[in-house]
Amino acid sequence: MRKFRKQTAAGIAAMLIAAMVLGGCGAAAEEAAAITEEETAVTVSTQSVGTGTITLTNSFVGMISPEETVMVIPLAAGTVTETFFEVGDTVEAGDVLFKIDDEAARLSLQQAQLQVKSAQQTADTQMDTLLNQQDSTDLQLESSQLQSKSGFEQAQIAYVMAKDAYESADDAYDELRSAYDNAGRDVSGNNRSGISESALSQARAARDQAYQAYLTARSAYHTAQDGQDLTDETAEMTREQLDQTIANTEETLKTGISQAALGVESAQMMLDYCTVKAPVSGVIESKNVDVNGMAAQGNPAYTIVNNNTMTVTFQVSEAVKNTLSIGQEVSLERNGDTYTAQVTEIGASVNPQSGLFQIKACVAANGTRLPSGVSVKVSADTYRAENTMIIPYDAVYYDSDGAYVYTSVDNRAVKTPITTGIFDDDNIVVTDGLNLGDIVVTSWSPQLTGGVLLHAVGAEEEAKPEDTQDQADEEAAGDTESTKTE
Repeated sequence: MRKFRKQTAAGIAAMLIAAMVLGGCGAAAEEAAAITEEETAVTVSTQSVGTGTITLTNSFVGMISPEETVMVIPLAAGTVTETFFEVGDTVEAGDVLFKIDDEAARLSLQQAQLQVKSAQQTADTQMDTLLNQQDSTDLQLESSQLQSKSGFEQAQIAYVMAKDAYESADDAYDELRSAYDNAGRDVSGNNRSGISESALSQARAARDQAYQAYLTARSAYHTAQDGQDLTDETAEMTREQLDQTIANTEETLKTGISQAALGVESAQMMLDYCTVKAPVSGVIESKNVDVNGMAAQGNPAYTIVNNNTMTVTFQVSEAVKNTLSIGQEVSLERNGDTYTAQVTEIGASVNPQSGLFQIKACVAANGTRLPSGVSVKVSADTYRAENTMIIPYDAVYYDSDGAYVYTSVDNRAVKTPITTGIFDDDNIVVTDGLNLGDIVVTSWSPQLTGGVLLHAVGAEEEAKPEDTQDQADEEAAGDTESTKTE
């Protein structure tokens, strides 16, 4: 950085003497009038704009309570036969707390088990009957199909034989007729072939008879073929219907067995209800059942408190709620001790009385260190700006137009409007108006205004007003120009 040094008195006198010698008294007076007082630099501290993180912490009043308070409510009513724990005792999850008379429940279970057995036996009998019926029907269908196939094969053979016989008779007649027609007649008018009209008629009759037999055999063949197809289709349909009947019956029987099994499960559940166990580990806080007394279904019998882990409940505004997340760490303070807790629940609805949202956090501390019902100070990081542009808070000024800073450009102060974000005691976020690397004036001076010359000092230096004064003992006589030093 540079600052200007003013001419010394000795230097000015030397210039005046030289001017008088060279140009006379008039020229010397004009030269002296041209000399003006040099500009004074304002000494300030500066800093380059960089990035950083700002975290804001808010404090709230929280109330401590056990993480779990469980009321053990029996699901069955009856006479209490045994109890095993008293108030103040420690129990583990699964420990038997008390028992209810279970004789009726056991009888119900036995009856339900017998119903399952009966349903299974009925199902087995019906299925055996259906399967036997299926086997018998299948044998009948197979026999019918074999008979139909045999009849078709016989009709096919008869048809082929009748066709061959007709073709042979037709050929014989055609040969006899051709011979008769081609032989001619003698002088007496008789056919020279020796074939009589009677023989020709017999051959024609034989051919016609063979043709009728052929037609009959062909019709029987087609009838047998249709009969075989019908028999096969009927057998296939019958088998499919019987298979469907068996499947439907089996499904119905399975449903009956399942319903009976549900009766067993229900009865077993009622029996299990007669033995009441601790659902969680903890300390017995209250007991409301006694031996030979009645346990009422739906009424709390025991209350168990888990004091190994406590819950802190506090309330926050909607804006703060939106900055919190499940699992976020918060700190608790009580009697000089500090504890760490994790947010476990963020309320979704506002409390109509307070207009705030309820937050819960879990802390690993027992009821001795953090007794239920005490108040604690809860501190939570609510707003956080990470890797963002920040500057010292003291560098920011405000006027009617908003926030601004002074930046150093070519050693001159430039008033620069900015847009700011969150801030803490030391720094403030800048969202607009500056760039990384800009030089910002971080100290105040009454002479600091836009356009003034700046003399910047390092962070280890102290800004001294006398740094901008004349250094009379530093310059030699005859020095005729102002100089800049680093």
